[in-house]
Amino acid sequence: MKKLALLAGATALFAGQAVAHEGYYVGAQYDRHEIKLSAEGESDSFNLGSVGLLAGYQLNENFAIEGRWQTGVQNKSFNEGNESVDFKLNNRFAVLGKGMVPLSNEFSLYGLAGYSHAKYGVSANLNEGSGRGSFTGKGFTWGVGGEFALNEQLAVHLEYNDLPKGKIPGVSVRANAVTVGMNYRF
Repeated sequence: MKKLALLAGATALFAGQAVAHEGYYVGAQYDRHEIKLSAEGESDSFNLGSVGLLAGYQLNENFAIEGRWQTGVQNKSFNEGNESVDFKLNNRFAVLGKGMVPLSNEFSLYGLAGYSHAKYGVSANLNEGSGRGSFTGKGFTWGVGGEFALNEQLAVHLEYNDLPKGKIPGVSVRANAVTVGMNYRF
């Protein structure tokens, strides 16, 4: 009899959690991108910042589908003498699957995988001339994170994302981001 009561209680508990987590959600986040450039044995890295919005649908307590859009808010300038090069994130969007493992009613760990497309802007003022251009990083992206529910509707998250490689002729471009954000569940 005790086994049946334990089974019924556990089933009711987990069924209640699954129902409470299903549905639409929206959010806002800040990303700190680390960009690594390397060419001909030399490398350099710098940070860019972005803010963005996300929207998703949680199918059950273990899986959600999410879309994200971001725009750059922190650029990076390199200056030497009267020469300068400026980098910025124009925009980035992503479509992601999100697999979650609840560790308690308030906290869960998750993994992300999907497609991301980022467009970066570059402007240069060099002794040889000046100009503007852009490069993209698009393709597979993945990440890991944790989410803490403040109540039934609000949650905060912290995550790491490995972003697609960028393409600049003769230069290898790698990018990752650390994200902090807040979600609101309907």
